[in-house]
Amino acid sequence: MQQGQLIAADIPAQRVGASRSASPVLAGSAVWDLPARCSPYARAADEAATSWAESAELSEDPVELGNLRRIRPGLLAAWCHPDAGEADLALVAMWMSWLFLLDDRIDESALGRDADQLELYLEGLQAVALGLSGPDSPMGRALAEIIERACADMPTGWRLRFRRNVADYLAACVWQAAHRQGGQVPSLAEFPSRRRAFGAVMPMFDLIEKTDRVLLPASLHSSRPGQDMLLAAADLVCWTNDLMTADKEAAYGDPHNLVLVTAHHRELDRQAAVGIVADACEERLRTHYRAHRELTGSHGEADHYAAALLIWVRGHLEWGLRTPRYDAEGTPAAAAVDATAEGGSRTGVR
Repeated sequence: MQQGQLIAADIPAQRVGASRSASPVLAGSAVWDLPARCSPYARAADEAATSWAESAELSEDPVELGNLRRIRPGLLAAWCHPDAGEADLALVAMWMSWLFLLDDRIDESALGRDADQLELYLEGLQAVALGLSGPDSPMGRALAEIIERACADMPTGWRLRFRRNVADYLAACVWQAAHRQGGQVPSLAEFPSRRRAFGAVMPMFDLIEKTDRVLLPASLHSSRPGQDMLLAAADLVCWTNDLMTADKEAAYGDPHNLVLVTAHHRELDRQAAVGIVADACEERLRTHYRAHRELTGSHGEADHYAAALLIWVRGHLEWGLRTPRYDAEGTPAAAAVDATAEGGSRTGVR
C-alpha cells in the first residue's frame, strides 16, 4: 500500500458526536493545547522581507506588494520560528514572501490551469532549485539567494534535501494545474501526499534545523517514527489550513482542499466534511505523539524537533486566523480571535 493511502486511512469514514463549526477553527481541539509563542522580531522580519522583495524586483505592481505587506510573512515566520535569531527569521520571511508571490501568480492567472505552460514557466526555477543552472529572472535570482543563504553552514545532506523539497514543491504546482485544467478532483488516496508537496511544507520544516541549530541525523529523519512524526505535523499544517480556506477555495472553484475533496468523494455537504477533516487532524496529532514516544531516548535531537514541529503547527494556525489571506472577503478567518501582542505567549487558548 502506498504512503498516501495509509495516511488517507486516518480520515474517519463517518462522524461520531456533535458537529463542529469551522469558525472558530477546530473548536475544542487538542491543537489548542499546543504551545504558541511569537518572536519579538516579527515586525523587523516583515520589513526585511518586503524591502527585499522590492529591491530584488520581484514585483513592480504596488497592489501586489501592498498585499504582501498586508498578509505579513514576517509574522508567519515569527509564529512558526519563535526562537530564531533576527537574521534567520528574516530569511524565513523572505522564503515565505517568495512563495506567496509565486503561488498567487499561478493561482490567479491562466498558468494555474495550463499545466504545459506552467511547466515551461517553472523550468528555470526548477533548474535553480536543483543547481542545474544559474537564474535568468528576478524570481530565479531571488530563489538562488534564498537557497544560498539557507545552505550556508549546513551539511551536504541537508542542502540536498532542501533543494529536492523545493523542486518537489514546484513539480506539485504543475500537478495541481493539470488537475484544474482537466476539471479533475484528486483522489482521497493521493491527495494528502500531493497536498504536502504543493503546500511547500517540507522545505519549510527543513528550515527548523537551521533556525533552531538542531541537525537531524539520517537515522532519525529517515526512520519510520521520524517520518511518521514529520508527516503527521505536515498534514496538520495542511489540513488546518484547508479548514480555514475551504470557503474561499470553493468560491474560486478550486477543489485542492481536503474538505472539498472529502465532500466530493463521500457525497457530503461541506459542514459534514469539515467535521471529518477536524477528526482527521486529531488522529494526526495522536500519530505525532506516538511517533515521538518511540524516539524518546534514542536521539538527543528528537525532543527538540518534535516540539518545534508542533510549534510550527500552532504558529501557522495562529497566523492563519489573523491574516486576510485565507478569507474569501479579505478579512481574517476568525475575526473574533483576540490580537495577541507579538512576542507574547498563548497556550491552550480555545
